[in-house]
Amino acid sequence: MRPGQHRETARILLTNASGEIFLLLTHFDPEVGLSPRWITPGGGIDAGETPLEAAVRELREETGILVSPDALGEPIGQITGRWDWADGQNHHTYTDYFYRLEVTSFDLDSSGWTEDELRDVLEYRWWSIQELQATGEQIGPHGLVDLIANHFPI
Repeated sequence: MRPGQHRETARILLTNASGEIFLLLTHFDPEVGLSPRWITPGGGIDAGETPLEAAVRELREETGILVSPDALGEPIGQITGRWDWADGQNHHTYTDYFYRLEVTSFDLDSSGWTEDELRDVLEYRWWSIQELQATGEQIGPHGLVDLIANHFPI
């Protein structure tokens, strides 16, 4: 990602019957230099692609789950913000569109991961909203825990 660029992404709040949210622990490109953070599956919206089309594609690539666009429906929220790089001089802005999908179970299939994802994804797990609210670990983007809490009341 080039400094100063605006990036739009489609992200999926993947939930289970217990109301837990599936997150990936990832670090970013070395030139960005940000510390690892937990994020939802998802990624950049390609040229000519709608956020919904990107969400379906990214869900398949990052988890192995294949769904129709109807299964995701309309976005449940959006977060816009700015990532400041560790060098203190560079940044990029972003808009993340969030969709929700509940699964009964699944085995993560990483066969669709890019070389960068194979390098950058350190761990994955299910989180309860209470765990997310109490953790000292970084969750991204800023505001994600509040978005989740608004859709999963305690």
